Amino acid sequence: MLIKNCVLKHVGNDIWLHHTASSYKVRMNAEAVGVLESMAARGTAAEMTEKERYIYDKLAANGIAGEAGGRPDERRLPVKRGSPLESLELEFSGRCNLTCAHCFSALSQKNMGQETLDRVFAGIDALEPVTLLINGGEPLVNPLLPDALKKARARHMRVNVMTNATLADERTAALFAGTGVAKAVVSLDFFEDTHDIIRGAGTFKQAVRGIKHFVAAKVPVLITAMVQDSTAGRVEDFQRFCLGELGASGVRFSAIMPIGKAKGSAAGLELSAAGLKDLFTRGVVSGGDENEEAFTRLAGSRNFYCNAGIGQCYISADGKVYACHYFQNIGETMGDLADKPLEAIHRAYAVSGAIAADYGWEKLRKCKACGHFARCKGGCRARAKILSGGWYDPDAFSCGMYGVE
Repeated sequence: MLIKNCVLKHVGNDIWLHHTASSYKVRMNAEAVGVLESMAARGTAAEMTEKERYIYDKLAANGIAGEAGGRPDERRLPVKRGSPLESLELEFSGRCNLTCAHCFSALSQKNMGQETLDRVFAGIDALEPVTLLINGGEPLVNPLLPDALKKARARHMRVNVMTNATLADERTAALFAGTGVAKAVVSLDFFEDTHDIIRGAGTFKQAVRGIKHFVAAKVPVLITAMVQDSTAGRVEDFQRFCLGELGASGVRFSAIMPIGKAKGSAAGLELSAAGLKDLFTRGVVSGGDENEEAFTRLAGSRNFYCNAGIGQCYISADGKVYACHYFQNIGETMGDLADKPLEAIHRAYAVSGAIAADYGWEKLRKCKACGHFARCKGGCRARAKILSGGWYDPDAFSCGMYGVE
């Protein structure tokens, strides 16, 4: 049997089956893994045991398992157990061809070079993360992108690329398709009238052209859109446009983050407190970091709940390692690849890193007095540091979603 584009990731006592061509993942125990591996060795579905057939049907329903025999190496599931690191994000280029009015990234203004990229993949070999998020700036301005995508594919990684799509052409789409990019995440801020004000004249048509190249090449596209008061009433129309006319696989909405360029210079781009609360309540705008599953796992823990620096980390174009991209805005690094290998940086930080390894939840005094605390847990701690000045202050952005002043 053929199990397509899957890896097994061991994290502590948990085993996760990840489909690297999508966001699908499922927790498995050792017994289920044994059944999965015996299923993969079968020639046809008719040869399966009842337990094997059960797992096969579950995976086949998600387009992951099939009866095509495949090569022997496709029947063996790669296993990753090097560390708890699951996701690695790269500022692949700190440069961008656009100058968006609301950009919150603390861009380094550099392309990631070959030496840094080689150090990144040496760390990937040692730590064995599953997901590689290639971000910017604009990743398409870095000529090393084909090399990075091919190396990630050779390591059985799920690769998502965040792009404004204005530079994407047929060759870009063919590269993404040929290297198995799981998702192109494209920024499109509603229709031409609003998008071009934010990102520059003509950029809407350029982005739409790029999206259509990706869709034609069967590269899944997730469109991310910033909601303003002026566009909040057009959410449903825009969603229909993206899923229907453009052929996108999904749409995700967010509000402007008052960080970086957007801080104090976003006149006309804001979403009011009432608008943010309404869209959050309706499920249009997601809290992102705030999810009840994560909180359930926190019982008795002192870990930073989003697992920044342990399950995920971010590497800037100049090789500095951060717990996440917000930590780049804060200026707090885990280390520098010029000084130490990624493996050494990650392992040291996971044990004794500041907020990620030992977080004092009892210090969230204002948040704990709030009626929404059981769900929000104070929101994102890095955002709280940026917006309010301290690790234990309220996250003003999360407060806004819950309607708390």
